[in-house]
Amino acid sequence: MAHLQSITSRLGGGTLHGRSWTVLALAVVAIELLSILTIGGLAHSARPAGFAPAAVVHVGNSARLPGQQVAVAESSLAGGGGPAGGVAWDCSGGTQGSGAHCGVATAPGVPRPLTSNTVPSWSSSAPIPANRQEVNMVYDARDKYVLLFGGTSLSGTYGDTWSFSNGLWTQLHPATSPPARFGAGIAFDGVDNYVVLFGGSNGSVEFSDTWKFAAGLWTHLTPTSTPGALLYPSLGYDVKDSYVVLFGGLKAAPNLNGLTWEFKAGQWTHLTPTTSPTARFQARLAYDAKDSYLVLFGGENGSFVVVGDTWNFTGGQWTKMVPVKSPAPRADGGLAYDAKDSELILFGGTTGAGDLSDTWSFVGGVWAKVSSTLHPASRSGFGMADGTTTLNVLVFGGAGSVGVRNDSWVFHGAVWANAAPHAPAARDEASMAYDEADGYVLLFGGWDFAHDGDTWKFVHGLWTVLHPSASPAARSDASMVYDQADGYLLLFGGAGNSGLLSDTWSFAAGAWTQLSPTTAPAAREGAAMVYDAADSYVLLFGGYDGSLPDSNTWTFADGQWTGLTLSISVNPSPRSWSQMAFDSEDGYVVLFSGEQSFNAYPDTWTYSAGTWTNITSGLLSSPPATTLGVLVDDSYDGYLVLYGGHGFGGGGSNATWSFLNGAWTKLNPASNPGFDYLGSATFDTPDNSVFLWGGAISASAFLHAGWLY
Repeated sequence: MAHLQSITSRLGGGTLHGRSWTVLALAVVAIELLSILTIGGLAHSARPAGFAPAAVVHVGNSARLPGQQVAVAESSLAGGGGPAGGVAWDCSGGTQGSGAHCGVATAPGVPRPLTSNTVPSWSSSAPIPANRQEVNMVYDARDKYVLLFGGTSLSGTYGDTWSFSNGLWTQLHPATSPPARFGAGIAFDGVDNYVVLFGGSNGSVEFSDTWKFAAGLWTHLTPTSTPGALLYPSLGYDVKDSYVVLFGGLKAAPNLNGLTWEFKAGQWTHLTPTTSPTARFQARLAYDAKDSYLVLFGGENGSFVVVGDTWNFTGGQWTKMVPVKSPAPRADGGLAYDAKDSELILFGGTTGAGDLSDTWSFVGGVWAKVSSTLHPASRSGFGMADGTTTLNVLVFGGAGSVGVRNDSWVFHGAVWANAAPHAPAARDEASMAYDEADGYVLLFGGWDFAHDGDTWKFVHGLWTVLHPSASPAARSDASMVYDQADGYLLLFGGAGNSGLLSDTWSFAAGAWTQLSPTTAPAAREGAAMVYDAADSYVLLFGGYDGSLPDSNTWTFADGQWTGLTLSISVNPSPRSWSQMAFDSEDGYVVLFSGEQSFNAYPDTWTYSAGTWTNITSGLLSSPPATTLGVLVDDSYDGYLVLYGGHGFGGGGSNATWSFLNGAWTKLNPASNPGFDYLGSATFDTPDNSVFLWGGAISASAFLHAGWLY
């Protein structure tokens, strides 16, 4: 997708990450500590030029600053001598070893103004389209790539445009696009040298509009007549007769269309062949270049029964063919021409009772079944595009027994191959954190009807699968965070094939190492874990032990776990799948909500210096009780970001909230990832964004997309 565009738009040319150079200069004057001043921390890239200065300055670390110097700095800021132009600043969140944390003084629980001048927005980071079915896809011979438009999933109907070339998907952003839709007819018009898109539906209404696509641009055409509003028509280009042919489609249900139309020079013309296939929809139509005719196969008829007849079209006439053997009757499969092998390829579809995964070739009027050990899973409603003399036949997406998909497959020489998987498979409950030492986001494991055990890194928009010599056992719902004090990623527990786990692993320099602490939390999944930068240790709370959630608090430092439950007078109640993050702006850990017995708590807690504090009663507003969401410290925008989750009774969430200065604020981003729970998120430092990956929208519909905030 111009998949790097949304990432690189955040990158600047400097080296300081956090607050602007203006704040830096003024703060130096105010506190005369240039040699020890850091602004928001160091990172790999700076914010874009032109953003508003933020009203926060981090004043070093008290382990490096003499206490007297910090006191002088705080006094100067409190007296109005800082960047706020005479306005007093407050320094809070400083605990022993953490340094001072200063900003415009406001009362606790009152939202501090969000200082980033960017409009809050989620943007897709995925190098592949999101999971979808009933895809509109064709090879664009003018622009030399496969074109994909729209489709649908449980998240809604899509109106995005993508190209596929050289093994990579790229999202296009034309100035104008057709309305979002699925089940349209699409073909490349060779004589007019553009892609033609016709009809389809958005789930509420069927379309009768005609669009062309050329040189990266969509244009709405206005022919004098059209075939009328149709869903699932069959479209193909008749090379021999030099026009696009449309057959069939579904009118207002249950009315079927059995008419034949031609499209040429921007106009539709109704044809009247002497004989025709029976009225149907979701049939497949493709040009057989070797035999010089269009071939139509299958579909669903007026009785909503799938058919398995084969027809050819040439010279304005349909002819029913009688091959010796044929594929099983089906609808909503794929049919495309493999120019490398000079044959049509049929794949998949639905019998009405189930989806198929068989492959057939068609050449010289003969169907032959292709045996391939590796092939796409059973599916229907996918996109399938012709192969050329240099490009293979391409299959994308669709839906089957394992849900709606967004995988890409290529076919050539009787062999299917997964088209360069550039991302982990769709999943939820994966463990993900930013590896500060190695400079990339790391993802491990997850759940996709089985426990996963693969390790991936993500940097600057690209996923790369890693192959460490040793790895933790496959698992989902493990806790993982970067341990700044010990200099490695820390992974604990989760659910595996043998049950709940209690093992502890570190990851550094591309290698997993199992640790052997003298004691550890009991086996569990769904525990909240974060690095507490104020107290310089990893903090773990709660989780599910197989029977009940618990309320244990543990710390991890120097390779050892320490239980703190007995030393804390007040704990949050037992819970699992809470959202927890270290709030670097305010200098403490924040825990929100969580689940017990299928109920979510609506409370907010802070943790600092070994003490939990319930701040719920002092909040002016709060997100609804939510579990299975994500909470991330967004050091680019200067606040915590809460997204998604599940409300147990309220369903999934697509809401975005910020937390700053002890207060929640509901945000209204221009776009969002849609309903998502059990996703994985972290702050991606090189890309200056909160990065959300995967998750689910139902128990059987996993997500395979990434989003940046």
